[in-house]
Amino acid sequence: MNAIGEQFRTARETRNLSLDQVSADTNIAKRYLTAMENEDFSVFPGDPYVIGFLRNYADYLGLDSQSMVQAFRGMRIQEQPVPIDALLSPPKTPWWPFAAGGGILVLALILILVLPGRGRNPDDEGGDAPRQPTRYELSQPTLEKRLYVGDSVLVSYLNEQHLIVLKDIGDNVAIQSPVSTMRFMLGEEGSIDLDRDNAPELVAFIADFQKDAPDKGALIRFTAAASLGLGAEDVKPAVAAAEPATETQAAPERPSTQESVVFSGKRSPHPFVLNVTFRNYAMFRHEIDRKDRVESYYHKGDQISVTATNQAKIWSSNASAAKVNIQASGGQSMDVELGGPGEVVVKILRWSQGTDGLWTLALYDVN
Repeated sequence: MNAIGEQFRTARETRNLSLDQVSADTNIAKRYLTAMENEDFSVFPGDPYVIGFLRNYADYLGLDSQSMVQAFRGMRIQEQPVPIDALLSPPKTPWWPFAAGGGILVLALILILVLPGRGRNPDDEGGDAPRQPTRYELSQPTLEKRLYVGDSVLVSYLNEQHLIVLKDIGDNVAIQSPVSTMRFMLGEEGSIDLDRDNAPELVAFIADFQKDAPDKGALIRFTAAASLGLGAEDVKPAVAAAEPATETQAAPERPSTQESVVFSGKRSPHPFVLNVTFRNYAMFRHEIDRKDRVESYYHKGDQISVTATNQAKIWSSNASAAKVNIQASGGQSMDVELGGPGEVVVKILRWSQGTDGLWTLALYDVN
């Protein structure tokens, strides 16, 4: 066993502390404490989680948290195999493929310049005819299509026909359902509620689109819930937003079902303030209006305050450690609990517009 686990166990036993007591004091699940002492880091979702819990546990025991993190990173570096290519001398590159490629390129340019009109259809001189919207029908548990603005998906539910329409493609994708218009970024997944019961009948996942390029369309995958009677299982969006598998590349966050309504019945969306007070140690990340992420490790008593216009996405390695208060214009205020002790959560606060034209700020659970 390396020094990390030994130091944790020795410091805890020296203070006559049980794992149950440490778990109660730090809000770290007992299985994570045991894993750190046994250096079994495979139970954690990713290295950022390991680092957060190492700092938390080390601070609690009065150990040097930075040295623990450095020791862990050193272990990770030692575990990485050296690529075989790095051990071999690079082969010499022959020159003739480049010469042949250059000749082909020159020939292609000559054909383009000399024969610009060959192969052109005279009927095309007037330009392409306007594209007519296409309507698809959801008849299987999963439907994946490249949709363009105006295209729709017909969904049968409770003896009624419902249309899901692609309304706009800009810096995000706007999808209109019978209940509201929702906007998603690339890689986002969102639930679609057809009867306002907060139970999704459909989940849409934005697989591909180009910003401000509606002519390219958007590749969208629709997945049906069991309630639609298409042979599907209950919709359970993937836990992709428990955030990154590595420190440099984040997995796409995918909103799930609506958890609670914060403010409703507004005639227009308006900025809101997110106040977070930390009751214990936690790694916490926030992303405001889909801009740069801010991540830090916070101690008990720390506070942060940020203002959002449309959306706030928050992630915490210890849900109960963060007390969240949301303030809106007009003196409205609401406290939000993120989860239980030691629970890793991802939440999204965002505005959505209903069919009545009014706006609602709601909290969504991504986990």
